[in-house]
Amino acid sequence: MHKFMNKAGEACVNNRSRMIVQYTICLGAFLSNLSAGMFNIALVDIARTFDSTIPTAQWIVTAYLLVISILLPVMGKLGDMLGRRKIHNIGYFIFMAGAICCAVSPSLNGLISSRILQGIGAAMYQATNMALIISVFPKEQRGKALGLISTFVAAGSMIGPSLGGILIQWFSWRSNFWLLTALSLVAWMFAQRFIPKDKPEGSESRLDVPGAALFAISLTGLVTAVNLGAQWGWSSWQVAVLFILFGVGAASFIGWCLSSRWERQGKGRLPFMKLDLFRDAGISVGIIITIISYMAAFSAQLVLPVFLLSELGIEPATAGLIMMGYPLSLIIFSPLSGNLSDKLGTFPLLSAGLLVMTTALLVLGFVSPAYPIFFLILLIVLLGGSMGLITPPNNSLVMSRTSKSDLGLISSILALSRNLGMMFGTAAGGAMLALPGQAAGGLTGFRMIFVLNTVLVVIVYLTMIISFRLARHKETLSS
Repeated sequence: MHKFMNKAGEACVNNRSRMIVQYTICLGAFLSNLSAGMFNIALVDIARTFDSTIPTAQWIVTAYLLVISILLPVMGKLGDMLGRRKIHNIGYFIFMAGAICCAVSPSLNGLISSRILQGIGAAMYQATNMALIISVFPKEQRGKALGLISTFVAAGSMIGPSLGGILIQWFSWRSNFWLLTALSLVAWMFAQRFIPKDKPEGSESRLDVPGAALFAISLTGLVTAVNLGAQWGWSSWQVAVLFILFGVGAASFIGWCLSSRWERQGKGRLPFMKLDLFRDAGISVGIIITIISYMAAFSAQLVLPVFLLSELGIEPATAGLIMMGYPLSLIIFSPLSGNLSDKLGTFPLLSAGLLVMTTALLVLGFVSPAYPIFFLILLIVLLGGSMGLITPPNNSLVMSRTSKSDLGLISSILALSRNLGMMFGTAAGGAMLALPGQAAGGLTGFRMIFVLNTVLVVIVYLTMIISFRLARHKETLSS
């Protein structure tokens, strides 16, 4: 590999090798979203193979997403402590091993267990991908590099369902896992060969196991409740217990991390998460932007196909082609936004993205069958373009304000924020579609979800403006 050592003893990579490293890391984002999309369409065949029901087979997807969400911060922390390259590359290998186990699984329980193994691997490379890119690319190129991650995420989401359907029709659902095995093997080999070794930033510290456990418990309650609330009923006692578990776990976690015991501990004893990190307005606002923007985008992607099918009577294949405007627009705008944010700064691109998203959501809030189809397509394209404008500069903003020793943790928190936004969006969209009268052709649910998201995005936009102005005011006073 073409690299040299700088004065600090760190690996420096030339431009050609940087590109290989970039695509190798981004392949993980593609794999995760390809995997998620493939098996939404394969559930019917899998349930038939194992003589099971669709809700039971749904755990193949649910368990995978739950494990990733719960383990992301843990893997990010381990990446800071043990080396991000090590955790990232092991993640590719475990994902590949899980894919093989899924392909040969003799039972549904075995398949779900193998998907959990895949989720562990996916959490490892998702938690460390942005931190690795930050360590390889100079500051003036990071926005463009981070923007490519969004491009690969969109590509995986777009290709997954169609490719999964083709493989199922020509072969069987097991062929999807064999394809994932081959792709993850290639990714692992390239990662081992090209990603430069890094020095662990927290090698002298030890993992705060009780803190990690409390965080996992609280997050398990939240993620499980949001994922299964529609299935179990939002007013059911099971969901209520899960939200209580989240509240108690979160309060206990915060109390543990803020405890004075850490001041009395010796060197290397730090809480699982330094909550002081979130006192930085840029980091906090960036994480909130991630959650709300993904919530808005994914709830729209859930309700718009229903509107196209039920209200306009469009054929499913045509509706699928119309909805492809979102990922295609995201693929185009993400690298452009990342490149521009390197030159213009993060604020102009973030502002433009949030304003475009607000406009698209606001207009969709008055949606009706009278809307011309080309106008709906334009709004879908604008929604995808707004995500492309928002995500790269937002990631760059958060990562640039993080100390080197916490890059892995914050990288994983950003990935977790994306997952939470997607889950909140799916839950909100499902709840609105279930409103009384919606099934009979009412438009209340469709409009309410867009109005809700518009209000949330506007609040986030105003919060960002206030935070940036306060930061500039402090800088002026200090100078």
